[in-house]
Amino acid sequence: MTVICLIFSCAAISQEKKSEAGGPPSLSELIGFWKKIDIPSEDKLNQVNPWPQKYQWFAFYENGKVYSMMINEDENYTSKQLAEIFSILPSEKTPNYELKGQFLTIDNKEIKDYQELWGVNLFAKDINDFLKKGRLIMSLDDGSGNVIYYRLLERVQ
Repeated sequence: MTVICLIFSCAAISQEKKSEAGGPPSLSELIGFWKKIDIPSEDKLNQVNPWPQKYQWFAFYENGKVYSMMINEDENYTSKQLAEIFSILPSEKTPNYELKGQFLTIDNKEIKDYQELWGVNLFAKDINDFLKKGRLIMSLDDGSGNVIYYRLLERVQ
Protein backbone atom coordinates (compact mmCIF):
# COMPACT_ATOMS: atom_id res chain seq x y z
CA MET A 1 0.00 0.00 0.00
CA THR A 2 2.86 2.40 0.81
CA VAL A 3 4.42 1.80 -2.62
CA ILE A 4 1.15 2.53 -4.39
CA CYS A 5 0.63 5.64 -2.27
CA LEU A 6 4.13 6.88 -3.05
CA ILE A 7 3.79 6.30 -6.77
CA PHE A 8 0.36 7.94 -6.80
CA SER A 9 1.61 10.91 -4.78
CA CYS A 10 4.60 11.41 -7.06
CA ALA A 11 2.48 11.11 -10.19
CA ALA A 12 -0.02 13.58 -8.81
CA ILE A 13 2.60 16.29 -8.34
CA SER A 14 4.97 15.51 -11.18
CA GLN A 15 3.35 18.00 -13.51
CA GLU A 16 5.48 20.83 -14.88
CA LYS A 17 3.48 23.42 -12.91
CA LYS A 18 3.35 23.45 -9.15
CA SER A 19 0.22 22.15 -7.51
CA GLU A 20 -1.06 22.54 -3.98
CA ALA A 21 1.05 19.47 -3.04
CA GLY A 22 4.24 20.73 -4.70
CA GLY A 23 6.10 20.46 -7.96
CA PRO A 24 9.50 20.97 -9.51
CA PRO A 25 11.87 23.02 -7.37
CA SER A 26 13.25 26.32 -8.59
CA LEU A 27 17.01 26.54 -8.80
CA SER A 28 17.12 28.58 -5.58
CA GLU A 29 15.06 25.89 -3.82
CA LEU A 30 17.39 23.13 -5.04
CA ILE A 31 20.68 24.81 -4.16
CA GLY A 32 22.01 23.73 -0.81
CA PHE A 33 22.72 20.61 1.21
CA TRP A 34 20.48 17.56 1.43
CA LYS A 35 20.43 14.26 3.30
CA LYS A 36 18.82 11.09 2.00
CA ILE A 37 16.12 9.77 4.29
CA ASP A 38 14.41 6.40 4.26
CA ILE A 39 11.28 5.69 2.28
CA PRO A 40 9.14 2.92 3.82
CA SER A 41 9.56 -0.34 1.86
CA GLU A 42 12.35 1.31 -0.14
CA ASP A 43 13.96 -2.04 -0.93
CA LYS A 44 10.71 -3.19 -2.59
CA LEU A 45 10.04 0.12 -4.33
CA ASN A 46 13.45 0.46 -5.97
CA GLN A 47 14.15 -1.92 -8.85
CA VAL A 48 17.88 -1.31 -8.49
CA ASN A 49 20.10 0.27 -5.88
CA PRO A 50 23.08 1.83 -7.64
CA TRP A 51 24.14 3.54 -4.39
CA PRO A 52 23.96 0.85 -1.70
CA GLN A 53 25.44 2.83 1.17
CA LYS A 54 22.54 3.79 3.42
CA TYR A 55 23.59 7.27 4.50
CA GLN A 56 23.96 9.84 1.75
CA TRP A 57 24.43 13.61 1.54
CA PHE A 58 24.29 15.89 -1.48
CA ALA A 59 25.19 19.47 -2.29
CA PHE A 60 23.84 21.42 -5.24
CA TYR A 61 25.83 24.59 -5.94
CA GLU A 62 24.97 27.66 -8.02
CA ASN A 63 27.90 26.89 -10.35
CA GLY A 64 26.16 23.71 -11.58
CA LYS A 65 28.24 21.28 -9.54
CA VAL A 66 26.70 18.47 -7.51
CA TYR A 67 28.65 16.74 -4.77
CA SER A 68 27.71 13.57 -2.96
CA MET A 69 29.00 11.53 -0.07
CA MET A 70 27.88 8.10 1.07
CA ILE A 71 28.85 6.17 4.20
CA ASN A 72 27.62 3.21 6.24
CA GLU A 73 27.03 5.02 9.55
CA ASP A 74 24.70 7.93 10.19
CA GLU A 75 26.00 11.36 11.10
CA ASN A 76 24.20 14.62 11.85
CA TYR A 77 26.23 16.90 9.63
CA THR A 78 25.41 20.60 9.46
CA SER A 79 25.53 22.51 6.19
CA LYS A 80 28.76 24.14 7.40
CA GLN A 81 30.37 20.74 7.98
CA LEU A 82 29.21 19.46 4.60
CA ALA A 83 30.56 22.60 2.88
CA GLU A 84 33.96 21.89 4.46
CA ILE A 85 33.87 18.22 3.44
CA PHE A 86 32.84 18.95 -0.15
CA SER A 87 35.36 21.79 -0.50
CA ILE A 88 38.16 19.20 -0.34
CA LEU A 89 36.94 17.48 -3.52
CA PRO A 90 38.36 18.71 -6.85
CA SER A 91 35.81 20.77 -8.77
CA GLU A 92 37.10 19.64 -12.18
CA LYS A 93 36.29 16.01 -11.34
CA THR A 94 32.91 16.77 -9.80
CA PRO A 95 29.71 15.97 -11.73
CA ASN A 96 27.60 18.77 -13.19
CA TYR A 97 23.84 19.11 -12.95
CA GLU A 98 21.26 21.00 -14.91
CA LEU A 99 17.71 21.67 -13.73
CA LYS A 100 15.06 22.10 -16.43
CA GLY A 101 11.55 22.16 -15.02
CA GLN A 102 10.83 18.84 -13.37
CA PHE A 103 13.98 17.18 -14.73
CA LEU A 104 17.49 17.21 -13.36
CA THR A 105 20.37 15.79 -15.39
CA ILE A 106 23.70 14.85 -13.89
CA ASP A 107 26.78 14.11 -15.95
CA ASN A 108 30.20 12.92 -14.96
CA LYS A 109 33.03 13.97 -17.24
CA GLU A 110 35.20 11.26 -15.67
CA ILE A 111 32.96 8.56 -17.20
CA LYS A 112 32.41 8.59 -20.97
CA ASP A 113 28.76 9.10 -22.01
CA TYR A 114 27.59 9.04 -18.38
CA GLN A 115 24.30 10.79 -17.64
CA GLU A 116 21.59 10.43 -15.03
CA LEU A 117 18.07 11.73 -15.66
CA TRP A 118 16.03 12.43 -12.55
CA GLY A 119 12.47 13.63 -12.09
CA VAL A 120 12.36 16.02 -9.15
CA ASN A 121 9.51 17.24 -6.98
CA LEU A 122 9.59 19.46 -3.91
CA PHE A 123 6.68 18.93 -1.53
CA ALA A 124 4.74 22.08 -0.61
CA LYS A 125 2.73 20.35 2.12
CA ASP A 126 2.76 17.17 4.16
CA ILE A 127 1.29 14.25 2.21
CA ASN A 128 1.93 11.52 4.81
CA ASP A 129 4.45 10.57 7.50
CA PHE A 130 7.46 10.67 5.16
CA LEU A 131 6.41 12.85 2.21
CA LYS A 132 6.58 16.15 4.04
CA LYS A 133 6.73 19.82 3.17
CA GLY A 134 10.22 20.85 2.07
CA ARG A 135 11.39 17.33 1.18
CA LEU A 136 12.63 16.60 -2.31
CA ILE A 137 11.91 13.35 -4.09
CA MET A 138 14.09 12.30 -6.98
CA SER A 139 13.14 9.49 -9.36
CA LEU A 140 15.85 8.00 -11.60
CA ASP A 141 14.96 7.15 -15.18
CA ASP A 142 16.50 4.05 -16.79
CA GLY A 143 16.92 5.84 -20.12
CA SER A 144 13.69 4.39 -21.50
CA GLY A 145 11.22 6.39 -19.45
CA ASN A 146 10.93 3.90 -16.56
CA VAL A 147 11.57 4.90 -12.95
CA ILE A 148 14.00 2.43 -11.38
CA TYR A 149 15.12 4.22 -8.21
CA TYR A 150 13.64 6.76 -5.79
CA ARG A 151 15.59 8.99 -3.45
CA LEU A 152 13.94 11.15 -0.78
CA LEU A 153 15.97 14.09 0.52
CA GLU A 154 15.61 16.46 3.43
CA ARG A 155 17.36 19.82 3.56
CA VAL A 156 20.34 20.11 5.90
CA GLN A 157 20.50 23.41 7.80
